[in-house]
Amino acid sequence: MRDRSTRALVVAAVVAVVTVSAATVVWWDRAPTSVKKITGTTANTPGVAWALDPADDLGRPFAAFADPREGTAFTAGEPGIIRSGDTLVTVVGTPNEGTTLGDPVMVGIDARTGGVRWQAPAHDLVSCSEVPLHGKIYCHALRKEYELVTYDVDSGKSVRRTVAESIFAITTTPDALYVAEGSVEEDDVRVHSGTFDDVSAHWTRQFDLGASYEEVYSSEALTVIDGVGLIRTGGDVAQFDADSGAELWSNRTQCVGTSSLLAGGFLVHADTGCESAGRASEQLLRGPDGKVIVSNSHPAVQRPGLESVTTADPVLLGDSAYDRETGERLWTNSDLVSGDTNATGTVTAVVDGVAYLLDSNSGSESGIDLQTGKRLWHNVWGEYTNATVTPDAYRDRLLTGSDGVALTAVDVTTGKVAWTAPFLAIDADPEKFATGRALESYGDGWIFSSDRQMIRLAPL
Repeated sequence: MRDRSTRALVVAAVVAVVTVSAATVVWWDRAPTSVKKITGTTANTPGVAWALDPADDLGRPFAAFADPREGTAFTAGEPGIIRSGDTLVTVVGTPNEGTTLGDPVMVGIDARTGGVRWQAPAHDLVSCSEVPLHGKIYCHALRKEYELVTYDVDSGKSVRRTVAESIFAITTTPDALYVAEGSVEEDDVRVHSGTFDDVSAHWTRQFDLGASYEEVYSSEALTVIDGVGLIRTGGDVAQFDADSGAELWSNRTQCVGTSSLLAGGFLVHADTGCESAGRASEQLLRGPDGKVIVSNSHPAVQRPGLESVTTADPVLLGDSAYDRETGERLWTNSDLVSGDTNATGTVTAVVDGVAYLLDSNSGSESGIDLQTGKRLWHNVWGEYTNATVTPDAYRDRLLTGSDGVALTAVDVTTGKVAWTAPFLAIDADPEKFATGRALESYGDGWIFSSDRQMIRLAPL
């Protein structure tokens, strides 16, 4: 770890180098086309407005889409999209052996037509923030030195500059840039709030946190929501005021298994009691001031992969729902916990006042009213069937997701299938949608991407 610290000192002595990318190129655009019906589907099923193949359409054999939030330096990764208005920002590169992308570029795509607006070099990116700041995507990179990188969403213009800080995490809000840096393996961590030109323009704070670098790069190390920040390095966690950097709470001697920052700056974390098995011994809800609002000792931790909630919605801990302001227990429902011996949480998505539950142990799925805890609907899977939907995105009461065979939309309030779009009916090549999935709602339809093809679905 000393070599990283020494390197940081050397970098600090170097005058920052700013590079403006001149390689940004407008490739081609498309005229809007009519929406094509997917053969064999119902009238409710959206059609294909456009399709984009990174290998064929961009002239890059074997190229694939990748998630810009995951960077390009250490992982070939899953596909992913950052949407800003009518622009879809993603990465295109050639997967190599191991975990790197060959010749990666950041690409801006017109969501209306599927036309490529721009491309810009995207080499050595460690990660990028998904919230644009003043019209730009912010990333950090590591080559010979640590770098900050921006991409203008509209034009693709990219600017890089070397920094003295040993950045390992980055996030943005519409108003500010936040970076975490230091030597995490020596418990030497700082968070800065500032600008591209000066990452410390607003403030800098030291935090007594540490972990291995593998633990840091495999989790969301830095998050800011509604004026409250969360920094996590492995099992060390600190909640802080995003305007001043003041520490609100840190785990210190507590062993935190999971932690999640919620709307309104509330924090949910599960403590393990420092047991090697990692089972939750206590779950706590903290307010935006860092103080405990409520706790319980239920071992089942809820890990919804998709959430769209407000500060008026209750928080789910174990088998119960709690008022996030007062800590009052509002209801308890055993459906929230799988019946197996490990007592795992079943909450898979929370949207529009409904908790969507998947219980693989009982082979069933349910919708629960978030305010009352009452079951709205319940489906039991057949002997040779699985869950109706594995949710990736949500809009207008529809939970939509891919199982590798089709895109399916389910009405979360009734549990009924609204439509199904088989991939082989969209494209006869079975490899086009075989691996990877990223889904975003857009306009009155959807944008879906595998690693081999991106499509827009729109009403007929």
